[in-house]
Amino acid sequence: MQLDKMIDYLVEHGVRITTQRRFLVDLILGLNRPFSAIEIYQAMEKTFHGLSYGTVYRNLELFRQLRIVEIFVLDNELRYRIIDHVQPHLYFICMDCKQTIPMSFDPEEMELPKPQQFRSLKYKIDIFGYCTDCESSLETHAPARPEWND
Repeated sequence: MQLDKMIDYLVEHGVRITTQRRFLVDLILGLNRPFSAIEIYQAMEKTFHGLSYGTVYRNLELFRQLRIVEIFVLDNELRYRIIDHVQPHLYFICMDCKQTIPMSFDPEEMELPKPQQFRSLKYKIDIFGYCTDCESSLETHAPARPEWND
């Protein structure tokens, strides 16, 4: 989503556009990866001295209610990501570096069992593992396999 389109969407929903809010929108659009509220706070606090964590959190909650971002848990921490309303994605998420690799898919083509009398409205598929960089690093620094597993 482009900055101007997101700002227009917020205005259409009665949200006042402040300098901080515009900065926040631009920041999250530029990340292209999941982010935490504390990461956003730390990035914004450099520009907006005296900014409170609560302000960032309330704005992210507003964006969640407006279906701009969605929340998921990674390493016991709430993470946010922008929702792509045009094309559903499944996400491959590295559990070490937190890199996210989106992949477009058509959920209707998936062979998933569905209960009768059920209509799906949204999809969220996250696959957790390690990217190739982190996996090779883990293999290099991994302890030897215990003997009792042989």
